[in-house]
Amino acid sequence: MNIKKVLVVIEPDHETQPALDKVMMLARNADFDITLIASDYTDYLIEGYYFDAADLSRLRAEYLDERRAALEALAEPIRAKGHNVSTKAVWGHPGFQAVVNEVEEQQIDLVVSHTRKHGALSRLFLTNDDWHLVRSCPAPLLLVKEKEWTDDTVVLAAVDPKHARHKPLGLDHKILDIALVAGELLNNETHVVHSYGQLPFAGVYPGDAEASHKTAFEELLADYNLPEEQQHLIEESPEFGLKQIEKKLQPNMIVMGAISRNVLTEVFIGSTTEKVIDYLECDVLLVKPDK
Repeated sequence: MNIKKVLVVIEPDHETQPALDKVMMLARNADFDITLIASDYTDYLIEGYYFDAADLSRLRAEYLDERRAALEALAEPIRAKGHNVSTKAVWGHPGFQAVVNEVEEQQIDLVVSHTRKHGALSRLFLTNDDWHLVRSCPAPLLLVKEKEWTDDTVVLAAVDPKHARHKPLGLDHKILDIALVAGELLNNETHVVHSYGQLPFAGVYPGDAEASHKTAFEELLADYNLPEEQQHLIEESPEFGLKQIEKKLQPNMIVMGAISRNVLTEVFIGSTTEKVIDYLECDVLLVKPDK
């Protein structure tokens, strides 16, 4: 993971910016360009609602000027520390699309956005920009929460070497490589976990399943020099297994894969990735397979 350009999604109306705070922690041990983006939209400034076209254009420009001023106020102290920071305020609805467009235009290496816990219905009907970012963002996406990072913990790579969830070959290596880089940037150890749940009546005896997953896990890690105490194999469904290991290790972040699947099926059953984001207290770095 060669980080040269980082896009930070800013929430201009919020007093704190956890996404930006954590990017600055990454920047302690790396040199990359930073773009602060605010993708904004308000119903009061859409055509035909309250204003005619001329007033609407002027008011929308003034609105974005205020957003640019807020972004510049965040950027100036970072520039004073020697970092290269640009800002961009975009009139965007839906907001996630402006972020995706910027990623593609700038060839961004990492997107960082603040996320909050969502209710089941908001997840079900895909009404939140971060759920759409999970599906649409082509770059690695770091969803940060309120929990602060510390120097005396770990970065955790969540892998699936059996490809039980139809993960593409090579994605686990990408997850591990990125987790190792993140661990170096945060002065954290990198641990790896494979949490698997055996389906009832799957025709596989528990002992055989355990041996099969253990073999696949060991074969994956043969390419890496990770001590045994940094390897964790858990017989549990991924969302519960990751919650168990999070409680034990208290990681700064978990690096895991995000796979685009059929939207209709996920409307009804949800994806492991999305459930994990809500279950975990730590930040989640989502990695897409190479095209």
